[in-house]
Amino acid sequence: MRVEILRFLDDTAGRRNWAHKGLVMAIAHLGVEEAGWKPESGHSVWEQINHIAYWKRYILRRIQGQRTIARQAWPPAGRTLAGLRRARADLEGLHRDLRGAVIGLDPDELRGPRSARYSPAQLLLAEAAHESYHIGQIFLTRKLYRQHRRRRQG
Repeated sequence: MRVEILRFLDDTAGRRNWAHKGLVMAIAHLGVEEAGWKPESGHSVWEQINHIAYWKRYILRRIQGQRTIARQAWPPAGRTLAGLRRARADLEGLHRDLRGAVIGLDPDELRGPRSARYSPAQLLLAEAAHESYHIGQIFLTRKLYRQHRRRRQG
């Protein structure tokens, strides 16, 4: 089961997952202006990146056995290229840490204690599904941004 979970996490964070292109492709060639642009009723790509990182960190802590409180977190976008690079590096580092934590789990630990609402395996698959959902939103937001720019220029 561990190999399948790792593949699902890697594919989602990488170039292509089961549903569409992965996170690496969703945020490829992303500039500061585009990352910070917000559609009329939605979040910016940068906010999506920060949101994905928040929940990835939350799941990492949970599978490491830490108790943590879940909130609907939408950390704000930054304003500089250095900040965008940090946000992307944070995601990459969190993926490596999550991967390492999964590798370090005993196969029985993936099933988790019977008293837990969700097993670590369920949390990890939920994290990948959540990330996949936001990847779709990122692609849509980027498309809306390009349309917005064309209208402004045209």
